[in-house]
Amino acid sequence: MIDISDIHFHDTGILRVVEDTVAHTLIIDVEYPVNWEENKFEKRRLVFTDAYGYQVHEGPFVGSPTILGASVVGEDNGWTRIRLQTNAGFREVHCKAMDLMES
Repeated sequence: MIDISDIHFHDTGILRVVEDTVAHTLIIDVEYPVNWEENKFEKRRLVFTDAYGYQVHEGPFVGSPTILGASVVGEDNGWTRIRLQTNAGFREVHCKAMDLMES
């Protein structure tokens, strides 16, 4: 199972999503809160390795969605299903690894 407990998702703004169908990777470019006290955000990437089944379950929304939280909602044969709860709904992806990386 993937451990996502060291990533603080709350208030992470989604900028864009890129799917690499050759590498089976999903990349979500985000504005990640690096210092809440000073309201400081930096560009980062959520990288989902061996990703499939990316689904967006969000309603009409003005502006970019913001991630409110994330959770592991399933696991099957080495695949982990991760749900990103946003202020517009939620997104899910199946993957074998997930990392927060600098842009």
